[in-house]
Amino acid sequence: MPFTAVVVDDEPLARDELKYLLSAYPECRVVGEAEDAQEALKLVQELQPDVVFLDIQMRGMSGCEAARQMLSFPRPPLVVFATAYNEYAVRAFELGAVDYLLKPFEDKRLAKTIKRIEELRKRSEDWAEAVERVAGLLQTKRHQVKKLPVEKNGEIRLLDYQDIIFGRAKDGSVQIVTASDTCIYTGSMTELEARLNSEGFLRVHKSFLVNLNQVQGVLPWFKGTYWLVMGDPKKTQIPVSKSQVKEVKSILGLGAS
Repeated sequence: MPFTAVVVDDEPLARDELKYLLSAYPECRVVGEAEDAQEALKLVQELQPDVVFLDIQMRGMSGCEAARQMLSFPRPPLVVFATAYNEYAVRAFELGAVDYLLKPFEDKRLAKTIKRIEELRKRSEDWAEAVERVAGLLQTKRHQVKKLPVEKNGEIRLLDYQDIIFGRAKDGSVQIVTASDTCIYTGSMTELEARLNSEGFLRVHKSFLVNLNQVQGVLPWFKGTYWLVMGDPKKTQIPVSKSQVKEVKSILGLGAS
């Protein structure tokens, strides 16, 4: 039985080339493809492939960050990185636990990757260990500086995560509000959520991501809904979507009623 694979790359030609090369190997069955990390995360959760061929350099969320999230899934895939840059990342990932492919892809190199995957498949314990080792590697390689790049008057600033009171989607951009200023984050709300979700932030509404440590009050509203009063000078009131009410109440210790 062939192993299943998903191909992720923001360049359509690169995806097509890799799919074409993989089609020559009966051991591999490509079951899906994605053009960015967010689409890939949804696809991997849905299809649960054995392997993900993942580009490192992509617009928005990087392949490394996407892989880190994939490896926290209940059934994590083995990750094979693809990159056009033969630099530190490639050397770091050249381990028995994970493989890489350099662009432009070479069939001979791909054959070695397929062989490595097949060898891991024969020993389920080794496969599980490989996934764990990749997870550990990505965790140690994560950027440890907890700052968010934002723009203000043409200047790029780096904000400490805990200086952020909330982020909101407004007028086609993402605004970042601090105690003293409002700046623009050039990514999407989804990317902002992925970056800050493990830092005490919660997406309480489709248009708002809040720093839970900056919540200063809660206003009950109609039919069990709530508004959060934030710690900015304007005491901004932020709506909590119905789907998030239970979690917000639990986090803030408001009880289940």
